[in-house]
Amino acid sequence: MANEREIWAPFAERYKVHEESYEFVKQMLASNMRFHPELSVEEARHQAEVRAKLMCGDVEFQGEDTEIIIPSPYSSEGIPASIYKPASSPEIPVILVYFHGGGLVVGSRNLCKGPLKIISQESGAVVVNVEYRLLPNPDAVMAPFDDAVVATKWVLENKEVVGGKSESRVGVGGDSSGGQIAASVTNDVTGLDFQILIYPMTDTTLRHESFREFKNVPVFNGDAIQWLFKNSFHHIPDYTTNPRVNAMVRTNTEASPPGLILLAELDPQVGCGLDYAEKLRAAGVSVQVEVIQGVLHSFFTLRQVFKTKSQEAYAHIVRFLKKCQED
Repeated sequence: MANEREIWAPFAERYKVHEESYEFVKQMLASNMRFHPELSVEEARHQAEVRAKLMCGDVEFQGEDTEIIIPSPYSSEGIPASIYKPASSPEIPVILVYFHGGGLVVGSRNLCKGPLKIISQESGAVVVNVEYRLLPNPDAVMAPFDDAVVATKWVLENKEVVGGKSESRVGVGGDSSGGQIAASVTNDVTGLDFQILIYPMTDTTLRHESFREFKNVPVFNGDAIQWLFKNSFHHIPDYTTNPRVNAMVRTNTEASPPGLILLAELDPQVGCGLDYAEKLRAAGVSVQVEVIQGVLHSFFTLRQVFKTKSQEAYAHIVRFLKKCQED
């Protein structure tokens, strides 16, 4: 079996692969974790939670960590969410409504609770970590997007309930498919003040060259993307032309709030993230783009392995949130 250096070798010829990216693959190999195409949906979901415990981790939070159920017309059980309000919160904190990654098929808010608590504590922002319904869901193929709209509208109407003030600015954010969901929400919900998209899937046509250049990177590669598409978008007939699913075909981009787009250099989705940033800028939207060098997709939540690179990303978000609070 190839080791982590051999696996990364084709990319190390063109890029400086960070040591934490080597370490991540080394740990994946040592723990015998399997890759998406080898797994059923349930197996992939279980493995994602196991990996979260090993590599994501929780943190000791200085502040209020509460659970709520957001009422929803789509489910009598409502939408679960975690609210992080730090002790460092100013009198009028900004509020970030956040959606986890996982290709709309796997994952939960457990994957990003550690990073979000760190960002909340360091920025003073209130964070609402949303647990949306996953796909495949034959009876509700737009379930993640519908839940995100409901949760965001509810927060906008209940700022004080989650720990903010009526004057609090509200934005959306997410990583990977969560970034896709966040971009979708800005298409459907008015009154948002900012967006934070972390290596988002913003073009379901997969037309950018980066999807081919990084087709064979470790873990999140072309095969993984096809497995996720098979279990999510392939149940949505218009997934390449529907602006709720494919942000690159949006026609109301000028209505988008200012954004921060964080990307991983060695990621198939880096190109569509850059394309979406240019689409926003062309519409007159202020966008800050940061590409974290030498790392692959998913580094943002894997803070136990990407100890310096995840902190680099968190620092960009903290500064962005503080600026939103001050403006």
